[in-house]
Amino acid sequence: MQTAQTYLEVVRSRGERRLELCRVYRHLKDRDLFLLAYAKLYANEGALTVGTDPRDTVDAMSLQRIDTIIAAIDAGNYRWKPSRRVYVPKPNGRLRPISVASWSDKLLQEVIRMVLSAYYEPQFSDHSHGFRPGRGCHTALQHILSVWKGTKWFIEGDIRACFDEIDRRKLLEIISRKIKDERLMKLLRGMLEAGYLEDWDYRTTYSGTPQGGVLSPLLANIFLNELDTYVEQQLIPAYSRGKARHFNTAYGRVRSAQTEAKKAGNFKLHRELRKQQQRLPSKDTYDEDYRRLRYVRYADDTLFGFIGPRSEAEEIKRKVGDFLKTLGLTLSEEKTLITHATEGHARFLGYDISMAHSDTKQWHRQRSINGRPIMRVPDEVARAWKSRYTKRGWPRHRRELLDRSDYDITMTYAVEFQGLVNYYTMAIDVSNKLYPVKWFFMESLAKTLAFKHKQKVAWAYRRYKRKTTDGLTAMVVEVTRKDKPPLVAKFGAKPIRFDPRAVISDQKKTIWSGRSEIVQRLLADRCELCGSTTHIEVHHIHKLKDIADRYRGRPDPPDWVVRQLQLRRKTLVVCADCHRRIHAGVYDGRKLKEGSLESRVTR
Repeated sequence: MQTAQTYLEVVRSRGERRLELCRVYRHLKDRDLFLLAYAKLYANEGALTVGTDPRDTVDAMSLQRIDTIIAAIDAGNYRWKPSRRVYVPKPNGRLRPISVASWSDKLLQEVIRMVLSAYYEPQFSDHSHGFRPGRGCHTALQHILSVWKGTKWFIEGDIRACFDEIDRRKLLEIISRKIKDERLMKLLRGMLEAGYLEDWDYRTTYSGTPQGGVLSPLLANIFLNELDTYVEQQLIPAYSRGKARHFNTAYGRVRSAQTEAKKAGNFKLHRELRKQQQRLPSKDTYDEDYRRLRYVRYADDTLFGFIGPRSEAEEIKRKVGDFLKTLGLTLSEEKTLITHATEGHARFLGYDISMAHSDTKQWHRQRSINGRPIMRVPDEVARAWKSRYTKRGWPRHRRELLDRSDYDITMTYAVEFQGLVNYYTMAIDVSNKLYPVKWFFMESLAKTLAFKHKQKVAWAYRRYKRKTTDGLTAMVVEVTRKDKPPLVAKFGAKPIRFDPRAVISDQKKTIWSGRSEIVQRLLADRCELCGSTTHIEVHHIHKLKDIADRYRGRPDPPDWVVRQLQLRRKTLVVCADCHRRIHAGVYDGRKLKEGSLESRVTR
């Protein structure tokens, strides 16, 4: 695996130095790159999702399948399959088209993505936060909190149908400026022009990158980096000047009069002047010699913060729209708004963002929050989550969870609600907005547990309701296990607190990693059931829980089930014969001699 990592380091080094990159296509034939890509993708929930070829999924992954793809690349005749078009609902009620590619195409896209990401990541703007390692929604929001003090106008930018309207010829032209490899360009062009199947009707696409594709987010960032460069090199220098605002002379006169009143012993006048001083800004807010333009982008959502007159904010909006037209994109007029930062708010990444102003909020006799960015949970977000599991305004039980255990039901509610809290933890009113949501969730949880056991809601509260050390009310379900600590699911045990320094703990800063366990097991080239060394491939399942539930209580489960649960992995390296028998439900390999499934797994 060292060869692939070394190559990616070389690519990254050339990207940092802004040097051209050549002969990329020939490195796509490196098996180690495909193994890295497989280790990255195999655990994704969509790895087993079928594209247009029902036989082409991650299941039965093998070195031979990698070699087949490499052989097609080497011969120059790799053919991308059309993707399968599905639709998922958007928050506004509309449907978003998603393209589901076949596994072989996903694998090759990930190989290309790793190479292009290693090259372009050092060149991307610091103002870009979407679909990048070590960055996300919270890093974009933290940038606003830490840098955008004193902003007067917000310019919200939303690119209409960005992923669907990207000009492919322009995209390939941008890539070919730095990457000199015609065979790679041909391969990328083939991927973009592969089309899709909808209701088994083939349709051609003439623009855009397929949403849902492994490579699409990176291609969109490469394309929109042109906008980032334009803003950084032209707009920000043109609309930023002056080191600091001039001192407000009216504020200075009142302060001088206040000092004179204190010297003269006129304390009544001193207090009146003090109040007047606190109502005046210390700096000239209309200083013609001071301007600041700030910018942040997450995917196709952009936000500008401007200190200056509205007329110039209108100019900035117009110039951004004109530049996007050169890229073949259009600003959405209904979503591109100019808002006064103190009197109104901007909507960005699900937050309402505004500038605080209060002359009475002081720290050590100085106004402490004026001009600081603050974020709030939108009212409609709180309402939507309150009504998520309600009927006629009152919480209801969830029928889709009734066949699960009490532990799983409670954990489902806990994960959903905590995800909401974690995302909005940077909102100053997160406690006020989400504690009422917590009550709706807890009522729905209690009703679900009660309905499952055919009991009253009070029974669920008596059985599972607990008081935490923080004085919070929580629902706690414990599952005892022999010779092991109990499994505990808690809903509502964590306080909801404002945290402006929140980070996304699962954001990885690395672009690639070393050899993973699944790759080591595959390279061992031995069946983990019968020991055969011929036609080795990997058996994949969606969830371990599925087979655990299916075989729980059976006296003599197949050895492949016991082995997979012992490994605690969703994969099992087997020979083709064992794999065929597993799928046919007739596996009759060697059995363990004694004990139930539970005793075999815990042994």
